[in-house]
Amino acid sequence: MIPTQRFSRIAIQAWLALVMSAPAAAQDIADPGFNSVGRGAPVAGALPELTVTFGPQGDAEQQRRTQEQFANFPFVGPLAAGFGGRPQVGTAFNGDIPDAVTQLPRDIFTSDDFYADVDLWTDKRYFRCNSPFGLESQRGANGGSMMGDDPPRTAAWGDCDKDIPREGIVSPYGFDTAQAHYEALMAETEARGGPTQHTWESLPHGMNGRFAPGGFFDSWYSLMVAVQFPTVLSVLTPEYQQRFVQDLYHQANTNAPQWPSQYCWPEGFMRRWYSAAVQAPWSVLVTPKLVQFMGGIADNFVTNIHVGRDFVYNGEVPRLGADVPRWYGDTIGFWDGDALITWTSNIQGWAGHGVFEFSSKMQTIEIYTAVRDDAGEVTAINHEAVLYDPEAFVEPIRIVRNYARVSDFDEGDPALYVECLQTIFPIEGYATPVSPGDVIDYEVPDMYGRPWAQIWEKYFEEGMTPPDDGADIFDFSN
Repeated sequence: MIPTQRFSRIAIQAWLALVMSAPAAAQDIADPGFNSVGRGAPVAGALPELTVTFGPQGDAEQQRRTQEQFANFPFVGPLAAGFGGRPQVGTAFNGDIPDAVTQLPRDIFTSDDFYADVDLWTDKRYFRCNSPFGLESQRGANGGSMMGDDPPRTAAWGDCDKDIPREGIVSPYGFDTAQAHYEALMAETEARGGPTQHTWESLPHGMNGRFAPGGFFDSWYSLMVAVQFPTVLSVLTPEYQQRFVQDLYHQANTNAPQWPSQYCWPEGFMRRWYSAAVQAPWSVLVTPKLVQFMGGIADNFVTNIHVGRDFVYNGEVPRLGADVPRWYGDTIGFWDGDALITWTSNIQGWAGHGVFEFSSKMQTIEIYTAVRDDAGEVTAINHEAVLYDPEAFVEPIRIVRNYARVSDFDEGDPALYVECLQTIFPIEGYATPVSPGDVIDYEVPDMYGRPWAQIWEKYFEEGMTPPDDGADIFDFSN
């Protein structure tokens, strides 16, 4: 789950202790107080609360609550032991087949050419009903191995009867572009007398401070533990369906994962929502003209929101500075009371691990809303994000999270700025630790040409038959 070569186990435990002790927030959406055209819609298939107690942290009552929450959480699985002391989550192990399930003659664990299996990708049995996280975890990346005695043939099964509805993934709003969405939100704010022009005195100062970014399982995207693989594929274009299957094939079948973080490569824009990458508290700074979110574990995530500015439109995508994609894009925004409405563009396309790739055409609309208690104190920040990528997505998707307030800046540990010293290198296609003084042959990758795929295709895909152009295996036109 977390590439430990980038930070110590003690640091992980300290961060987890802080995050898991923070007040938990379920996957709720901030109510704007009116019927908005583009924010505040309820979350379909929202996940229940799950606060994980790790190992010795937490007393007996906390452990009991964790066990109860686990029993009620819709894990697709499979998962290895380790979370809250619960045993493996899954329906069949070590070559067994779940009751009432007919195994396909060929699946992602037994295939020698996943490209040739494109017609099977809509069948969850092709992935043995594994969630994306389950596929990534099979060989022990996130706990114990679930591969059985004759890997990969004896890989474990997830639960074929569990899934998140597709409407819980796609945007509930009717906009085709981020620009149209942003302009509609601006128009409705203006019709209500806005945007709010905050001064130092009127700012929602409770949004300044340190905020815990939810739990490990607080949205469908966080670790993708509660969603079937074909359901996620259904929101991707054919090319990006193929890329996603390629990633998980080489994690689950060939055992050749290429995690960008293990090579000190950039994390990429969408890792801001991947819970294992952002479990250290966010530092949030709010000023009248600039709002900054900074956090991360394996790398640094910095979002600078330029309040009141507008993009220029004379390049490939709207932007603020030079016509060069940025790892975290350019972001503008405006206030509607306690809600900061933002638009991000000019993003560098990239990948994570166990999650789908995205392109440099990605743009997002994000709404950060202060959540207040009965006394008017800010207790959390609600983060609603709608992501537009016409190259990667067949329609926009949405992710909703809540960040619980941990403290102000005058208490607790300061934000840790991460530096990465590479100790793992791709050698003959495998991520391999090296020691000081070792001499290795190293082929410099084309960092803007899907370097992970270059490795797979060179070392593991000889004789495979990638199609000239992808066929759309999901047709929602009727």
